[in-house]
Amino acid sequence: MRIYRPWVPDGFEWVFPLQKSDWKALWSFDVAQLGVSWQPVKVRLGSPREGEACRSAMMPWMGGHVLVLREEATLLVGHALSQWGDLLPLECDQANLFVFRARHFVAGLDERRSEVTRFEDGRIMMINKHVFDPQAIAGLEIFKLSTMPRGSLYLTESMVLLIEAGRHEGTNFRLVWSDESR
Repeated sequence: MRIYRPWVPDGFEWVFPLQKSDWKALWSFDVAQLGVSWQPVKVRLGSPREGEACRSAMMPWMGGHVLVLREEATLLVGHALSQWGDLLPLECDQANLFVFRARHFVAGLDERRSEVTRFEDGRIMMINKHVFDPQAIAGLEIFKLSTMPRGSLYLTESMVLLIEAGRHEGTNFRLVWSDESR
C-alpha cells in the first residue's frame, strides 16, 4: 500500500476565494460539516504571484486539504471520487469548478512511529514523517485524519494513478508512506 497527498506544482493556476472569510468554509471540511448543506463559495482563478502568468489547470491548486476540479475533470474521475466524498460546486466566472470534500475521517496515523510537531496543547501541528496503521486505512481510497480534520487529504496509489491517467495537471501528488518501508 502506498499513500500520497496533494502537492503544488509550479506554473499552474490557483483558486482563491473572493472573500477572505470564505477561506474558513473551505478549511473547515471536517466530519462535523458532512451533514451541513453547501453554499457555493465565490472564487477566482489566478497566479499565486501578483502579475505572473500561469497555465490553465484541470485541477487548479487550492491546498493539500482539498481537490479542485474543472467540470471536464469531474466527467473523467468524478464517479470514482464521489464514492469517497462530495463534489461541491464553486462559483467562478472563469470556469465551472468543483471542490472535493472527503467523507472518511480515520484515526489512521501511527503517532508513536510517525514524526510529528505538536502545538502546546498536544494537537498535531505538522507531520514530518508519516507512518499509517494499515488496518485503520484498509479499504479506503481517499481519507483525512480525524486528528487533523483541517489537514491534508490522503489518496492511495490506485486513486492517484486514475487521476494522473486523465492528465489532470495543476495538482501533483507526493508519496508520503509505503507499507513496504515499514
